[in-house]
Amino acid sequence: MTALRKTALLVGVAAIWAVPAAAQVTPENPSTPAQAEGPQVEDIVVTAQRREQSLQKVPISVTAFSAATIEALSAESIGDLDSFTPGLSINDTSVTQPSFAIRGVQTDDFGIGTEPSVGIFVDGIYSGRSGSSLIFFNDIKRVEVLKGPQGTLFGRNTSGGAISIITNKPDDKRALVGTLQVGNYGKVRADATVNIPLTDTLYLRLNGVSNYRKGYLTDALTGEKREGENNKSGRAALRWAPTTDTDFVLAYDHDDTAKDGPFAIGISTHALSTDPAGPFANDAIGDKETRVLNAVSFTATHHAGPLTFTSISSFKHFETHNREDEDGTADPTRYFDTENIEKNSSLYQEFRVGFDNDRLSAIAGVSYFHERGRQTSAATLLTDSLDRILGDAAGFPVFSLLNFYGGLPVFGLEYREDMNNRAANDSYAAFGDATYKLTDRLSLTAGIRYTHDLKRFTWTNGGFVAPGLDAISAPGSLYNAIIGAPLFPDVPISVSDFYRATVGPNGVIFDVGALEGVPFTRRAAFSDVSPRFVVQYDLTGDVHLYASASRGYKAGGFNSTEINSFFEPEKVWNFEGGFKSELFDRRVRFNASAYYFKYKNRQSISLEPNTNPNCQLTPIPPGTVCLPQYVTRSGDSEAYGVDLETQFVVSRDFRVGVTAGLIESKWVTRIEQGVDISGQPTGEPAFRGIVSAHYDHDIGHGSIFADATYSYTSHQRLNDAQRAIDASIAPFVDWSKLGGLRSARNIVNAKVGWRSPGDHVSIAVYAENLLDKRYYRTLNTISTDIFETPYVRADRPGFYGVELGFKF
Repeated sequence: MTALRKTALLVGVAAIWAVPAAAQVTPENPSTPAQAEGPQVEDIVVTAQRREQSLQKVPISVTAFSAATIEALSAESIGDLDSFTPGLSINDTSVTQPSFAIRGVQTDDFGIGTEPSVGIFVDGIYSGRSGSSLIFFNDIKRVEVLKGPQGTLFGRNTSGGAISIITNKPDDKRALVGTLQVGNYGKVRADATVNIPLTDTLYLRLNGVSNYRKGYLTDALTGEKREGENNKSGRAALRWAPTTDTDFVLAYDHDDTAKDGPFAIGISTHALSTDPAGPFANDAIGDKETRVLNAVSFTATHHAGPLTFTSISSFKHFETHNREDEDGTADPTRYFDTENIEKNSSLYQEFRVGFDNDRLSAIAGVSYFHERGRQTSAATLLTDSLDRILGDAAGFPVFSLLNFYGGLPVFGLEYREDMNNRAANDSYAAFGDATYKLTDRLSLTAGIRYTHDLKRFTWTNGGFVAPGLDAISAPGSLYNAIIGAPLFPDVPISVSDFYRATVGPNGVIFDVGALEGVPFTRRAAFSDVSPRFVVQYDLTGDVHLYASASRGYKAGGFNSTEINSFFEPEKVWNFEGGFKSELFDRRVRFNASAYYFKYKNRQSISLEPNTNPNCQLTPIPPGTVCLPQYVTRSGDSEAYGVDLETQFVVSRDFRVGVTAGLIESKWVTRIEQGVDISGQPTGEPAFRGIVSAHYDHDIGHGSIFADATYSYTSHQRLNDAQRAIDASIAPFVDWSKLGGLRSARNIVNAKVGWRSPGDHVSIAVYAENLLDKRYYRTLNTISTDIFETPYVRADRPGFYGVELGFKF
């Protein structure tokens, strides 16, 4: 807390310094920006308040990435931006199951029964599921990261914040642009965009991206390259502008991703090595991660004097499949993999009207979101690993006995269990937000949104499936000899039927007792009112002070793997104050904000010991497998923080930027892993700082340019629940090898190149993670209790290559 107070004090001192400096800009008229010659910081236009405004006049903490910045970072998705955004964390080790956090607030459960805490919007359209949220950049105009609750303007499930992606619209200029990247690990990426004015009022814009990269991890046993990339996406947009006041845009988006499933790097004594640097192996059967996404949207806009009418309609359908290793070994007696199979369709409709004049700027509207989803959470063992479980837990290694006494080929066969879910969700909302200028300097903003959510959720668990065991039969006399009782008639009986009669008919992973095979449906309804209030004072035309209070809401829901589970909505109040300034003839931009939020009923999933009563018995009854379960835990949290952004125009050719974020996030009340961690860190790193530099110099025959960005993130903070997990795996993990798991992180991206006159042709060399730092994330202990096999996932190593660009 001391460091945070020091930083807040520093921001306050900086504000005191900035005020008199800015006051000299235009002393005769403080409300008018100074008009100066020479280079200035670039004015960035954003839509953080659902209308176009200068970033400097938006009383929200926003990090905005222009197309040029995204290109300089060689970013291909929003997952590549988190290291360069204070307060933003994205775990994109899985394309179809990513997690997003802003200021430490996140949802780490990808089940269709829950909702995200960070809303993802593409051209104002909500992406309700993680399977469709991590899109690959396609003809992007800019990306805005809005920090803090955005419930009033953006709606439900933005309690942590929102990420808004804005694409380029078709226009009246004929254009053809594209890039080709060739890099290490066999990287080949090509994209092209063509803009065609079909008539004076009708424009077509087409974009396509194809990306391929071989894997950067090598399976020591098979020699296969893993963690490769393979995705293709496209966008087609048709715009009709019959008048200067009326505009219609019809767009179609497609994405086809097919890659390896996320690679589990074993770190236990049962893996090939306890060192995550390798050697390692991954024995998941048919592991893959795929996504096919199709979306259609229609946006209509009409201006009538001070009024602007907008309608946004969209339909989106996607299917994802992710099968991945969960043990990180090549040992069939410890084999365990999981699959997430999802189909989702959603419909979104929004109508809104905006009003703008010299004194009042207002917006009001209604929206409707409809979703139907299906999800299968599958878990697969080999009969080898199931035999180990039954032998260790119940003293009945059924497949060893069948193989030893009957010579039956029962090993190496798959045993699978499914938990199937269906979700039907509807959300209705009405909202309004208005800003009124009391004077030329002082403005007041008030907004409110009403949301009503209806949910219906169904669980169905159908026992186990083992086709290999179904196909193997033996006489009942053999089974009677093994169990020592005349239970079976002396006729051919499948091994599956023998297993059901002796071990049990239910699954061992999703054992739901009497509900086995019985659909169970639960309904819920939630309502919420989320207001926001802002006071903004323009000290000068270049210095803006603001203070705000806003409320966020995330709908309640259900744990997809826990039948009849239910949790209440999350609610948060956020209080924030800051200033945005441009100084010294707009050669310096200096923005800062400080915030505090109190989060009520914050949910996150926790991997905890199985609560099945049989797991508490000694010995554990036959057929009972005490696999840890993902359980939704609730608690209250609070956080204090500071965000800082500066840009310096050193010369016409050279610019430097510094951004930073500091946060102190703690649980107010929370019990996890049976440990009370109230008052302890939530796990968010305390600090992230980014330094960037851009150089662009005309040499007469074109220009040379260079971009470099350095990001530092402090180490992950631990609480006693995490320490308890660490202690439980200590007997079979070498912690001295895991320094890259939670350590501070240093990432450097760079690009250097040349552009021809008119920017028609460019060539550059680029590097992502230039220093080739090797870090790890996602310590997973799902298979630890039964197999002693925790694992980690690797962050990306250094990527580098050559990029050719053209623009005509």
